[in-house]
Amino acid sequence: YQYLHPNDHVNLSQSTNDAYPTALHLALHDYLSDLAKAMEHLKKAYERKAEEFKDVLKMGRTQLQDAVPMTLGREFKTFAVMMGEDIQRVLEARKLILEI
Repeated sequence: YQYLHPNDHVNLSQSTNDAYPTALHLALHDYLSDLAKAMEHLKKAYERKAEEFKDVLKMGRTQLQDAVPMTLGREFKTFAVMMGEDIQRVLEARKLILEI
């Protein structure tokens, strides 16, 4: 602790009400990066399934009622698109969480 003391240097002029949220933000920043990578893998899996099932017809559903038929591939493609949008939201949150 001669050169860098946790209370005298790292938390200089900060209370625990400052230090805990800061530590949480830093931890979440790293976690959100891992989450975005995992979500990207899931998105790619949806895209592969969309191609695999592009010709498989299924009944569309709207509010638990039968609707216009669609392909299973189209449904998986929709999942992939939504996952892509969610990845962008996670990456934006990752930027915003750096505000301390």
